[in-house]
Amino acid sequence: MRPKRRVYAGLLTAAMLATLGGCGLFGKASGNPAPTGGLEKSTIKVAELKIIDCTPIHMAIDAGYFKAEGLTVELSTGTKGSANLDNVMGGSADIVTTSYPPAIQAQAKKVSELKIVFDAVATTENLFLLVVKKDSPIKDLSALVGKKIAVSSPGGIGELALRAQFKQHNLTVAKESFLPMSFSDMPTALERGNVDAAIMNEPFITQALQQNGVTKLLTPFTGATADFPTSGWVATKKFVDANPKTVAAFQRAMTKAYADTQDRKKVEEATTKYYGVTANVASLMTLPVYPTTTDPTRFQRVVDLMHQVGELDPKLNVDMHDMVIESAPK
Repeated sequence: MRPKRRVYAGLLTAAMLATLGGCGLFGKASGNPAPTGGLEKSTIKVAELKIIDCTPIHMAIDAGYFKAEGLTVELSTGTKGSANLDNVMGGSADIVTTSYPPAIQAQAKKVSELKIVFDAVATTENLFLLVVKKDSPIKDLSALVGKKIAVSSPGGIGELALRAQFKQHNLTVAKESFLPMSFSDMPTALERGNVDAAIMNEPFITQALQQNGVTKLLTPFTGATADFPTSGWVATKKFVDANPKTVAAFQRAMTKAYADTQDRKKVEEATTKYYGVTANVASLMTLPVYPTTTDPTRFQRVVDLMHQVGELDPKLNVDMHDMVIESAPK
């Protein structure tokens, strides 16, 4: 896990506070005064993942967008989305990145009441790929029945996409076929024969294609699953209810960073700086859609697909309007 990075809040002028929706003067937080009537928490613990989905939070930190909101972000990197989700439900993190299926499962089973604070990404063609070794005898999905497939999280977005593909081809794959591991470990697992295929995300796809001799088997997010919401920044309802101004500050800072993603060069630079890939890999990787709105109707597609492939009990349902909180004023 990468060491925590801190973004320290500075003293904002009254004019800047008015522009950003804040007011008053700062009280104590991380040694800095905080504004009267300002943030409930001036320091929050946030867990990202080492994937292209999370590049904007690094951009927000480096650009000083959190600092401008009077917010200190203690950023750590989780091993997988499901681990991040466990941490936010357990209270050791305030806001985390996770793929949507595990969060929806927890909500549906009433394990925890969760809120989507900010949408992370939606798919584009080749953002996720199902790959095999370059010399693998596996040439199509049918040859994967009974084989081992690496996914980033148990019951995560990768597994959901593959289950949809298998169902579309009238194929049945046992739950035990899916082996969770980090994206960075997948190329080695393929090379050693520990798994027969892996569903990977950027920037690791491009890196593996260049360095590990993997072969694309299929693009899992196509047709009915094109432009599919995959991951988001999630908090508990308890945290959101107790810290509405803090959450709004987080949203405003992220909104500014998402505007910056329109400049591909900025995304490439942040990915190279924080995720350890070369500039050449960054220049070739497929970028996701970085959404400008958090749309409950779009998220409902995830719930519907989970029902269709049997990943969510048909007796259980989630109305995504209940999970999504409104974006803060810009």
